[in-house]
Amino acid sequence: MIRKSKIILFVLTIALILSQVSAFAVDYTLEIAVNEVEETLKFSFDDLKAMPAEALIDEEYIYNSKTGEKTADVKGVSLKYLLKEKAEITFENGQVLFEASDGYPIDPQSLEDIFNDELKYVIAYEVNGEAIDNDENADTEDITIYRKVKEEGEFGTVYKLINKIIVTEEDASAAEETVEEESAETEDPADTDVEKVFNDITEEYKFAEAAIYELANKGIIDGMGDGLYAPQNPFTREQFCKVIVEALGYETKEYQGAFSDVTADRWSSVYVQAAVDNGLFVGNTDGTFLPEKIISRQEMAAVAARAAVASGKVAQEKLDKFVMEKSGYSDKDTVADWAGSSVAWLEAEKVFEGVAVENFEPAKDVNRAEAALVVFNTLFK
Repeated sequence: MIRKSKIILFVLTIALILSQVSAFAVDYTLEIAVNEVEETLKFSFDDLKAMPAEALIDEEYIYNSKTGEKTADVKGVSLKYLLKEKAEITFENGQVLFEASDGYPIDPQSLEDIFNDELKYVIAYEVNGEAIDNDENADTEDITIYRKVKEEGEFGTVYKLINKIIVTEEDASAAEETVEEESAETEDPADTDVEKVFNDITEEYKFAEAAIYELANKGIIDGMGDGLYAPQNPFTREQFCKVIVEALGYETKEYQGAFSDVTADRWSSVYVQAAVDNGLFVGNTDGTFLPEKIISRQEMAAVAARAAVASGKVAQEKLDKFVMEKSGYSDKDTVADWAGSSVAWLEAEKVFEGVAVENFEPAKDVNRAEAALVVFNTLFK
């Protein structure tokens, strides 16, 4: 009787394990809905890869990141083919909405653009010879939709973690009415200005005004709300992590718990992890990161110089040749050895114009205006 009970317990345990494995091993499915009908088309990874040769795309794509133009060898299926041949869409006027599994908002795309052979939207399942892993989970399958760059400097041509596509037909008469209404509404030039406007950048901080607006409109740095930027406010180490990660276009990283004073639920943890993983920041010997500590000028300089190397603005070998002995700052002897080459190279590149004139003041706290200027001058000017 005891032996029989053990056998039953063993079988139940195996069944439980198998049920858990099947529960987590979820295959990818791309859904396509047309005109919001109840029935949707579904395509697995195998379905996408089994498409005929005329549906497949395997070529180099160009796209823009926050650090400039980049390329990727993309392999996947033509979205135009999928919509025309599989979804059997015959209308030309409409909108296409991409839904991402992480809920990231994506602007609707026009069906006209999707069908444009020059833009060549592709449902990519492989990039640079490797499977896509944007959710940082190797056990799940991901796709990314790319399209050819339409205009120089244009963003928003890469759409990650897409799991559903909704196509809606546009009523021609309604579209004409909308165009007329929009034309009437946009006659006033003031109504067309959608860029950020800050009303607290006083004469004292005019030196950083252009940089602040450039970074704000790129989505790299945030305002404080209500039309405020607060240029005088101090800038912390964790805030600089976020800005430099965004400026370089790096993906955020799940926090690994390396620092005793940074918890996984802290807003900056994913930026701290990304900055550390990419060699931009280091922690302290006591295991702390000091996220709320105001970053000093020489700390900021060291991070900015690492970012310049990472983005290809300067080679590490060249940067290492710059020394403070040749600096024009009166207090050059007070700059720490570990920051010397960084400060000297940034000085030669005129990055600190408006921030430091006669003295560099390496230990001085950085404010929001100075942080914006240094990041912009280093990576974008």
